[in-house]
Amino acid sequence: MNDVMDPQPKRPKKSDLLVRSLSSIVLGPPVLAAVYLGSPYSDVLIIVSGVILAWEWAALCYRRRIEAPGWFLIVSIAGLLMLGAFGYVGLFAPALLSCTIFLYLYMRFVTRNSDRAFWLTLGLCYLSVTTYALLWLRNSSGNGFETVLWILLVVWLTDIGAYFFGKSIGGPKIAPSISPKKTWAGLIGGMISAAVISYIFAEFTELYDPLILSIFGASLAVVSQMGDFFESHIKRRFDAKDSSNLIPGHGGLFDRVDGLLACSLLVFLIHLVY
Repeated sequence: MNDVMDPQPKRPKKSDLLVRSLSSIVLGPPVLAAVYLGSPYSDVLIIVSGVILAWEWAALCYRRRIEAPGWFLIVSIAGLLMLGAFGYVGLFAPALLSCTIFLYLYMRFVTRNSDRAFWLTLGLCYLSVTTYALLWLRNSSGNGFETVLWILLVVWLTDIGAYFFGKSIGGPKIAPSISPKKTWAGLIGGMISAAVISYIFAEFTELYDPLILSIFGASLAVVSQMGDFFESHIKRRFDAKDSSNLIPGHGGLFDRVDGLLACSLLVFLIHLVY
Protein backbone atom coordinates (compact mmCIF):
# COMPACT_ATOMS: atom_id res chain seq x y z
CA MET A 1 0.00 0.00 0.00
CA ASN A 2 2.81 2.43 0.83
CA ASP A 3 4.37 1.78 -2.57
CA VAL A 4 1.10 2.73 -4.21
CA MET A 5 0.52 5.83 -2.15
CA ASP A 6 4.13 7.09 -2.16
CA PRO A 7 5.84 5.88 -5.32
CA GLN A 8 9.56 6.37 -5.51
CA PRO A 9 10.69 8.82 -8.20
CA LYS A 10 11.90 7.05 -11.30
CA ARG A 11 15.23 7.73 -12.85
CA PRO A 12 15.08 9.38 -16.25
CA LYS A 13 15.06 6.84 -19.06
CA LYS A 14 17.73 6.97 -21.71
CA SER A 15 15.10 8.10 -24.20
CA ASP A 16 14.15 10.98 -21.87
CA LEU A 17 17.79 12.04 -21.59
CA LEU A 18 18.11 11.87 -25.37
CA VAL A 19 15.07 14.11 -25.81
CA ARG A 20 16.43 16.60 -23.26
CA SER A 21 19.82 16.66 -24.98
CA LEU A 22 18.31 17.12 -28.43
CA SER A 23 16.08 19.95 -27.16
CA SER A 24 19.12 21.75 -25.72
CA ILE A 25 21.09 21.29 -28.94
CA VAL A 26 18.24 22.62 -31.06
CA LEU A 27 17.39 25.62 -28.84
CA GLY A 28 20.89 26.67 -27.77
CA PRO A 29 22.38 28.00 -31.05
CA PRO A 30 19.43 30.30 -31.97
CA VAL A 31 19.49 31.81 -28.47
CA LEU A 32 23.22 32.45 -28.61
CA ALA A 33 22.95 33.85 -32.15
CA ALA A 34 20.21 36.30 -31.12
CA VAL A 35 22.20 37.42 -28.07
CA TYR A 36 25.30 37.89 -30.22
CA LEU A 37 23.50 39.84 -32.97
CA GLY A 38 21.71 42.09 -30.49
CA SER A 39 18.78 44.34 -31.34
CA PRO A 40 16.35 43.68 -32.97
CA TYR A 41 17.01 39.92 -32.80
CA SER A 42 17.66 39.78 -29.06
CA ASP A 43 14.66 42.09 -28.52
CA VAL A 44 12.36 39.71 -30.38
CA LEU A 45 13.78 36.72 -28.48
CA ILE A 46 13.23 38.36 -25.08
CA ILE A 47 9.75 39.70 -25.93
CA VAL A 48 8.59 36.31 -27.21
CA SER A 49 10.11 34.64 -24.16
CA GLY A 50 8.35 37.14 -21.88
CA VAL A 51 5.00 36.38 -23.52
CA ILE A 52 5.55 32.63 -23.16
CA LEU A 53 6.54 33.03 -19.50
CA ALA A 54 3.44 35.16 -18.87
CA TRP A 55 1.27 32.54 -20.55
CA GLU A 56 2.80 29.79 -18.40
CA TRP A 57 2.35 31.83 -15.22
CA ALA A 58 -1.29 32.60 -16.04
CA ALA A 59 -1.90 28.96 -16.93
CA LEU A 60 -0.50 27.89 -13.55
CA CYS A 61 -2.68 30.39 -11.69
CA TYR A 62 -5.80 29.29 -13.57
CA ARG A 63 -4.79 25.64 -13.70
CA ARG A 64 -4.53 25.74 -17.52
CA ARG A 65 -7.85 27.52 -18.32
CA ILE A 66 -6.81 31.16 -18.60
CA GLU A 67 -9.46 33.82 -17.99
CA ALA A 68 -9.49 37.52 -18.90
CA PRO A 69 -7.14 38.75 -16.11
CA GLY A 70 -4.61 36.15 -17.19
CA TRP A 71 -4.71 37.44 -20.76
CA PHE A 72 -4.30 40.96 -19.39
CA LEU A 73 -1.12 39.75 -17.69
CA ILE A 74 0.20 38.37 -20.98
CA VAL A 75 -0.62 41.50 -23.01
CA SER A 76 0.79 43.78 -20.31
CA ILE A 77 4.15 42.05 -20.25
CA ALA A 78 4.35 42.12 -24.04
CA GLY A 79 3.60 45.85 -24.03
CA LEU A 80 6.06 46.63 -21.24
CA LEU A 81 8.88 44.80 -23.00
CA MET A 82 8.08 46.56 -26.26
CA LEU A 83 8.44 49.89 -24.47
CA GLY A 84 11.93 48.85 -23.46
CA ALA A 85 12.79 47.52 -26.92
CA PHE A 86 11.73 50.76 -28.62
CA GLY A 87 13.72 52.87 -26.17
CA TYR A 88 10.90 54.28 -24.02
CA VAL A 89 12.79 53.40 -20.85
CA GLY A 90 11.27 56.19 -18.78
CA LEU A 91 7.76 54.87 -19.37
CA PHE A 92 8.46 51.35 -18.12
CA ALA A 93 8.09 51.98 -14.37
CA PRO A 94 4.87 54.07 -14.51
CA ALA A 95 3.34 51.69 -17.04
CA LEU A 96 4.17 48.70 -14.85
CA LEU A 97 2.74 50.42 -11.78
CA SER A 98 -0.49 51.27 -13.63
CA CYS A 99 -0.93 47.74 -14.96
CA THR A 100 -0.22 46.23 -11.56
CA ILE A 101 -2.70 48.45 -9.72
CA PHE A 102 -5.41 47.86 -12.32
CA LEU A 103 -4.93 44.09 -12.32
CA TYR A 104 -4.92 43.81 -8.53
CA LEU A 105 -7.96 46.02 -8.02
CA TYR A 106 -9.89 44.21 -10.74
CA MET A 107 -9.07 40.81 -9.25
CA ARG A 108 -9.66 41.95 -5.68
CA PHE A 109 -12.96 43.77 -6.09
CA VAL A 110 -14.50 42.47 -9.34
CA THR A 111 -13.62 38.81 -9.40
CA ARG A 112 -13.20 38.85 -5.59
CA ASN A 113 -10.36 36.38 -5.59
CA SER A 114 -7.65 37.81 -3.35
CA ASP A 115 -5.36 34.78 -3.57
CA ARG A 116 -5.30 34.76 -7.36
CA ALA A 117 -5.00 38.55 -7.35
CA PHE A 118 -1.77 38.21 -5.37
CA TRP A 119 -0.24 35.58 -7.64
CA LEU A 120 -1.19 37.28 -10.90
CA THR A 121 0.13 40.67 -9.82
CA LEU A 122 3.28 39.01 -8.47
CA GLY A 123 3.74 37.39 -11.87
CA LEU A 124 3.23 40.70 -13.63
CA CYS A 125 5.88 42.42 -11.51
CA TYR A 126 8.41 39.60 -11.39
CA LEU A 127 8.32 38.51 -15.03
CA SER A 128 8.21 42.02 -16.48
CA VAL A 129 11.11 43.30 -14.33
CA THR A 130 13.35 40.26 -14.82
CA THR A 131 12.84 40.03 -18.58
CA TYR A 132 13.21 43.81 -18.89
CA ALA A 133 16.48 43.51 -16.94
CA LEU A 134 17.78 41.06 -19.55
CA LEU A 135 16.67 43.37 -22.36
CA TRP A 136 18.33 46.38 -20.71
CA LEU A 137 21.57 44.55 -20.05
CA ARG A 138 21.90 43.54 -23.70
CA ASN A 139 21.03 46.96 -25.14
CA SER A 140 22.26 49.56 -22.66
CA SER A 141 26.00 49.01 -22.44
CA GLY A 142 28.95 48.56 -24.77
CA ASN A 143 29.63 45.13 -23.28
CA GLY A 144 26.01 43.99 -23.42
CA PHE A 145 26.77 40.81 -25.33
CA GLU A 146 29.58 39.81 -22.99
CA THR A 147 27.46 40.56 -19.91
CA VAL A 148 24.50 38.46 -21.05
CA LEU A 149 26.77 35.68 -22.33
CA TRP A 150 28.50 35.55 -18.94
CA ILE A 151 25.16 35.28 -17.13
CA LEU A 152 24.08 32.47 -19.46
CA LEU A 153 27.35 30.59 -18.91
CA VAL A 154 27.11 30.99 -15.15
CA VAL A 155 23.53 29.70 -15.06
CA TRP A 156 24.29 26.77 -17.35
CA LEU A 157 27.44 25.76 -15.49
CA THR A 158 25.66 26.13 -12.15
CA ASP A 159 23.03 23.64 -13.30
CA ILE A 160 25.65 21.24 -14.67
CA GLY A 161 27.90 21.46 -11.61
CA ALA A 162 24.97 21.11 -9.21
CA TYR A 163 23.70 18.06 -11.09
CA PHE A 164 26.99 16.16 -11.11
CA PHE A 165 28.09 17.10 -7.58
CA GLY A 166 24.64 16.37 -6.20
CA LYS A 167 24.43 13.08 -8.07
CA SER A 168 27.88 11.84 -7.11
CA ILE A 169 28.05 13.12 -3.51
CA GLY A 170 24.43 13.35 -2.40
CA GLY A 171 24.01 14.30 1.24
CA PRO A 172 21.62 16.62 3.05
CA LYS A 173 18.89 18.40 1.11
CA ILE A 174 18.62 22.18 1.13
CA ALA A 175 14.83 22.49 1.20
CA PRO A 176 13.22 19.07 0.65
CA SER A 177 9.69 20.41 1.06
CA ILE A 178 10.20 22.73 -1.92
CA SER A 179 12.72 20.95 -4.15
CA PRO A 180 13.50 17.44 -2.87
CA LYS A 181 16.44 16.83 -5.23
CA LYS A 182 18.53 19.90 -4.38
CA THR A 183 21.46 19.15 -2.05
CA TRP A 184 24.06 21.28 -0.34
CA ALA A 185 26.73 19.35 -2.23
CA GLY A 186 25.01 20.29 -5.47
CA LEU A 187 24.92 23.95 -4.50
CA ILE A 188 28.63 23.94 -3.67
CA GLY A 189 29.35 22.18 -6.95
CA GLY A 190 27.33 24.79 -8.81
CA MET A 191 29.19 27.61 -7.08
CA ILE A 192 32.58 26.08 -7.94
CA SER A 193 31.56 25.57 -11.57
CA ALA A 194 30.23 29.13 -11.84
CA ALA A 195 33.41 30.54 -10.30
CA VAL A 196 35.64 28.57 -12.66
CA ILE A 197 33.76 29.54 -15.82
CA SER A 198 33.71 33.17 -14.66
CA TYR A 199 37.47 33.15 -14.14
CA ILE A 200 38.04 31.63 -17.59
CA PHE A 201 35.60 34.08 -19.16
CA ALA A 202 37.38 37.06 -17.60
CA GLU A 203 40.79 35.80 -18.75
CA PHE A 204 39.50 35.21 -22.26
CA THR A 205 37.67 38.51 -22.73
CA GLU A 206 40.10 40.66 -20.70
CA LEU A 207 37.17 42.90 -19.74
CA TYR A 208 36.95 42.10 -16.04
CA ASP A 209 39.22 41.16 -13.15
CA PRO A 210 39.23 37.32 -13.07
CA LEU A 211 39.20 36.99 -9.28
CA ILE A 212 36.39 39.49 -8.78
CA LEU A 213 34.29 37.97 -11.57
CA SER A 214 34.79 34.47 -10.16
CA ILE A 215 33.48 35.68 -6.79
CA PHE A 216 30.49 37.27 -8.51
CA GLY A 217 29.99 34.05 -10.46
CA ALA A 218 29.84 31.96 -7.30
CA SER A 219 27.36 34.45 -5.82
CA LEU A 220 25.21 34.27 -8.92
CA ALA A 221 25.15 30.49 -8.59
CA VAL A 222 23.37 30.94 -5.26
CA VAL A 223 20.95 33.42 -6.82
CA SER A 224 20.29 31.01 -9.67
CA GLN A 225 19.38 28.29 -7.18
CA MET A 226 17.10 30.74 -5.35
CA GLY A 227 15.32 31.41 -8.64
CA ASP A 228 14.90 27.67 -9.07
CA PHE A 229 13.45 27.33 -5.55
CA PHE A 230 11.08 30.22 -6.22
CA GLU A 231 9.68 28.54 -9.31
CA SER A 232 9.47 25.18 -7.51
CA HIS A 233 7.44 26.82 -4.75
CA ILE A 234 5.02 28.27 -7.30
CA LYS A 235 4.56 24.90 -9.00
CA ARG A 236 3.94 23.19 -5.67
CA ARG A 237 1.48 25.93 -4.74
CA PHE A 238 -0.57 25.14 -7.84
CA ASP A 239 0.12 21.39 -7.81
CA ALA A 240 1.95 21.36 -11.15
CA LYS A 241 4.90 19.21 -12.16
CA ASP A 242 6.12 21.62 -14.87
CA SER A 243 5.27 25.16 -15.88
CA SER A 244 4.09 23.71 -19.24
CA ASN A 245 5.03 20.96 -21.69
CA LEU A 246 6.36 23.37 -24.29
CA ILE A 247 9.94 22.03 -24.48
CA PRO A 248 10.25 18.24 -24.96
CA GLY A 249 12.10 16.66 -22.05
CA HIS A 250 12.41 19.98 -20.19
CA GLY A 251 8.87 21.04 -19.32
CA GLY A 252 8.17 24.71 -19.83
CA LEU A 253 10.27 27.77 -20.56
CA PHE A 254 9.98 28.92 -16.94
CA ASP A 255 11.50 25.59 -15.89
CA ARG A 256 14.54 26.41 -18.04
CA VAL A 257 15.07 30.10 -17.25
CA ASP A 258 14.06 30.43 -13.59
CA GLY A 259 17.70 30.87 -12.55
CA LEU A 260 18.47 33.13 -15.51
CA LEU A 261 15.68 35.53 -14.55
CA ALA A 262 16.88 35.84 -10.96
CA CYS A 263 20.51 36.36 -12.00
CA SER A 264 19.60 38.93 -14.65
CA LEU A 265 17.70 40.93 -12.05
CA LEU A 266 20.66 41.01 -9.65
CA VAL A 267 23.16 42.01 -12.36
CA PHE A 268 20.73 44.68 -13.55
CA LEU A 269 20.46 46.14 -10.03
CA ILE A 270 24.25 46.13 -9.66
CA HIS A 271 24.57 48.04 -12.94
CA LEU A 272 22.04 50.60 -11.76
CA VAL A 273 23.89 51.17 -8.48
CA TYR A 274 27.39 51.23 -9.91
